[in-house]
Amino acid sequence: MKTLWEGLFKKNPVFVLLLGLVPAVAVTSTAHNGWVLGLITAIVLVLSTMLNYLLQPLVPQNARIVLRMAILIVLLVVSYGLLSSWNPQIVAQLGIFLPLLVVDSLVLQTFDQERSFGATALYSLGQGLGFLIALVLIGVIREFLGFGTIFGAEIVQGSLPPMALASSVPGGLIILGLLLALVNKFTGQGGELHD
Repeated sequence: MKTLWEGLFKKNPVFVLLLGLVPAVAVTSTAHNGWVLGLITAIVLVLSTMLNYLLQPLVPQNARIVLRMAILIVLLVVSYGLLSSWNPQIVAQLGIFLPLLVVDSLVLQTFDQERSFGATALYSLGQGLGFLIALVLIGVIREFLGFGTIFGAEIVQGSLPPMALASSVPGGLIILGLLLALVNKFTGQGGELHD
């Protein structure tokens, strides 16, 4: 469980490792978009890590990156096809960021071959869930401030959204920066300058 906890919080992809910041800002104008992209990323990350773990011993050292990319491409083509048939509108909202998961540094990161299969699967599950939590959190904040809703349910009634800037990309950058500062404050990381 320590391995799962590490991926979720101690090494959260967005708030600690600063991976996947572009989709975290560009896609999460709503909590639903963050949920869908985070869930697909988590599933692809866990499946690709497990398949890589099982297949890497069978592949020569110089062909392992090709194996990793091939597994990612197949998993994303399948998930893209399933999502397109289920809800084409969400595919349009996610735009280029869904197919770009193939080259996302989070899903491309190497895993430690020294770990057991279970530890590797738990770590990648923690990383995927950490990414999912981060995207949903950013999406909830941006959607609430920008539209007065959470997951489409109206929370604040009125004709003018509370802070329309929050739903834009610059607003997303500001919110992400504030969340990073908050995480750094509570974890005691970053922000120190030395002469």
